[in-house]
Amino acid sequence: MTGNPSFHATVAMHTESEDQTLFESIKSGRYELIDQLYLDHRTAFVTYAKRQLYATEEDAADCFQDAVIAFYRNVVSGKLQVLTCSIRTYLFSIGKRLVYRRNHQRQREMPTDHEAGVNPADELDWSLIDRFEREHDRSRLKDAMDSLGEPCREILTLYYYHHYPIESIMQSVGLPSEGATRIKKMRCLNELKKLVKKTS
Repeated sequence: MTGNPSFHATVAMHTESEDQTLFESIKSGRYELIDQLYLDHRTAFVTYAKRQLYATEEDAADCFQDAVIAFYRNVVSGKLQVLTCSIRTYLFSIGKRLVYRRNHQRQREMPTDHEAGVNPADELDWSLIDRFEREHDRSRLKDAMDSLGEPCREILTLYYYHHYPIESIMQSVGLPSEGATRIKKMRCLNELKKLVKKTS
């Protein structure tokens, strides 16, 4: 994100204090504000995704809706405790990756989603990945990844950076089932978080 000035030009809208107030209101239970959040930022994201990510209008709108849902679930679950960037930046970051994933799936010419009935926004743990979108933290993530053993390094790289589906990762690393692969991915992500904390 840091190398894309056009992206940054689209994300500055609310002031930091306004975002913080909105975030705290949602945390306190005012979930009806999610609808307004969607309406406030949808048009800007769709425009950005069509111009910069080559998404169709339908895909861009769908991915942004999933991004808002992911934000809501992260707040409700307590996974997102502190807002370290603007809400719009957070939503665009999730939406961008969902568009990349959808584009990748289209390129593979799959007739149906590889995990029918599963929303990609439900699976992803964005908290760690979003944190390291900032340029000055990338070296710490790289060091932690370098310290991570196999097959964890391969699993996380394939899933988060190359957007491989679980089925493909299962075959690549030789795990017995998709369920076992998801569990392994979760454990690997937890191990990566521990390594990151050691470098903090």
